[in-house]
Amino acid sequence: MAKTLRIRKLTLILTGILTLNSCWNNPSESDLIIGNYYVGWNDLVANRAIVEKTEKDSPYSSGIISDYVFAVGHNSDFIIAKQHPYLNDLTVTKYFIIDIKKRESGMNNSVIGPLEKEEFDKKRIELNISELKFDQNYPENPN
Repeated sequence: MAKTLRIRKLTLILTGILTLNSCWNNPSESDLIIGNYYVGWNDLVANRAIVEKTEKDSPYSSGIISDYVFAVGHNSDFIIAKQHPYLNDLTVTKYFIIDIKKRESGMNNSVIGPLEKEEFDKKRIELNISELKFDQNYPENPN
């Protein structure tokens, strides 16, 4: 009886430790875009998004474009991105433009989008960034 009780207690303790450890050690990855802007994900690759960190090595970030971001390009003034907003429908693609200077000035209209392809192309011409290419590419289907 006492041995069974000790095994149960030990099982509960080990389960608790493993549960807490899995919360603290969730896999994540981030790729630098420019400055404090990153393409990153936590827990699942399907969570890949564009975030801004306050410091380079900070574990904290604020989201700018939610998942699933699969292509990014940038220059010193703008970041462009492609997103599949519905992972169960990869035929839907939305486009975004982040105005870095406006964002750093704290302006609310620093993110343009979500846009359809035609709107995105027009806005790129208007902003004189039509030559900007998607040079950070990830699988379109994260599964």
